[in-house]
Amino acid sequence: MAGWVRVSEAEAEAHRLYGLGGWLRVVSAMMVLSVPGGVVLVWQQWMDPALGGAALASNLVSLLQLGAQVAMAVLWFRRWPGFRPAYAVFAVLGTMLLALADWAIGPPPGPASEDPVGDLVLEAAFHLAFLAYMQASRRFRVTFEHRVKAGEGECASA
Repeated sequence: MAGWVRVSEAEAEAHRLYGLGGWLRVVSAMMVLSVPGGVVLVWQQWMDPALGGAALASNLVSLLQLGAQVAMAVLWFRRWPGFRPAYAVFAVLGTMLLALADWAIGPPPGPASEDPVGDLVLEAAFHLAFLAYMQASRRFRVTFEHRVKAGEGECASA
């Protein structure tokens, strides 16, 4: 956290960068769209449970992923101070567990990807870009973590 100073909630709310404006609007829209998108994905990938253990495991993975997406959206809009590390865990575990599930129980039903490794790389790149943005974004730090750049604390209400 070098270079960042914690301020009170009132000082953060008075800061000119506080709120879900700027690029955070794009992220907010993506958070909103991820929930119905996740529901559609679960619906597309749903397997008949009568097919056995692999179908049940695939359905469970789909539901867990949807639950994690809903949780991330809720934490985002609640402006939870621990969102950044929680998202890092979501990104790493989600990407690894989905790749492991595809390997162990096979890809989910639906149109097969022509390049599953490329899809995995693209997903990891998206998560890394978002994590880098949260790490560097002053607006994110003020809004979620109540932190300002060192030396900016006196100007918090500017």
